[in-house]
Amino acid sequence: MNDLKAENYKDGYYHFRRDTELYPSSWCYIVFSRRGPGKTYSFLRMMLADHIPFVYMKRTKEDVELICNPIDGRDLSPFVPINRDFGTDIKAKQIDKGIGGFYHTNSEGECIGKPVGIILAMNAIKGIKGIDLSDIRYFCFDEFIPQIGEITRRGDVEGEMMLSLYMTIARDRLKRGEEDLKLVLFANAEQVSTGVTRVLDVVDDMCQLVASGENYVNVRDICIHHITEDEIPFTPEELNSPMYRALRGTVWGRKAFGGEFASQDFTNICKMPIKKARCMYEVCYRGKYFYIYLQPTTGVFYACTTKQRSIFSYNLDTENGQKLFYRERYNQLREACANDKFKFEKYSYYDLLIVNYKSIFKV
Repeated sequence: MNDLKAENYKDGYYHFRRDTELYPSSWCYIVFSRRGPGKTYSFLRMMLADHIPFVYMKRTKEDVELICNPIDGRDLSPFVPINRDFGTDIKAKQIDKGIGGFYHTNSEGECIGKPVGIILAMNAIKGIKGIDLSDIRYFCFDEFIPQIGEITRRGDVEGEMMLSLYMTIARDRLKRGEEDLKLVLFANAEQVSTGVTRVLDVVDDMCQLVASGENYVNVRDICIHHITEDEIPFTPEELNSPMYRALRGTVWGRKAFGGEFASQDFTNICKMPIKKARCMYEVCYRGKYFYIYLQPTTGVFYACTTKQRSIFSYNLDTENGQKLFYRERYNQLREACANDKFKFEKYSYYDLLIVNYKSIFKV
């Protein structure tokens, strides 16, 4: 059988271990890509090979049930391909609603000993108070970017819940003088703005990474890795498949095959001069300020970080500020954007003010 630890970084698949070697001081690893490079496989392989206790989190209790309960004899655990390739014996077992574990098994296929990893649903976090997670060293949220049409919690709740659980585990480790807990986030490139990416304040960094064509950026010890086709090329068989040839140039194909945020609209993201523009609004969000200018000759608004004295100020970190901005400015600016008269220095401003304002805030 193959050796779990003997990883070949040139085998045409993703290797999480390589990210930890390139950025050993990072406390968080965000990895996004097209479908299929083996993100989950690589992570679980490293955890098993190095005997690292970990949490593997999915979004819903139903996700955990699918992992832990074979359907008509078909095992849907992410360890199935690892067991196949390395002769290991790991099986998923449900512990409670939305909570499970990965276990070694005996010759009869029965789970034995302590779990090598905990399986957890995002919407089961409140029910884990009685579970000891003090030895956990890696916390992985798999598919943290929801699929289009998938029901998620409103606003930034998912990001807040994830970081709260992370801090609960990490704080205990720090008190005992142990290494930082590592947070690992895997996803396909469906949408760049989510509750998790907004709370971590990496939306613009991810957009800029894709635009640059590079693979890595390190922001505040957050390693962001965009797995591109140049890094892990398609095989000849994949390139010649009917589906690839039919859909490669479509929006869906650019997401599925290119790992791009193809369904997002970046046409309003640009740099504009503000020399003769008037600073109309100061906006505070998550403790940071940006400013909305109006160019009087063209009637075009522009949101950017350049600070000047503004006429009006709005604090979107307060409920009253959110409602006041919505009542006084939202429709005006949304209409300006629809008429191609509102531009943005960063995608996060466009996403906040136009795309997701009513889903982020209760207005």
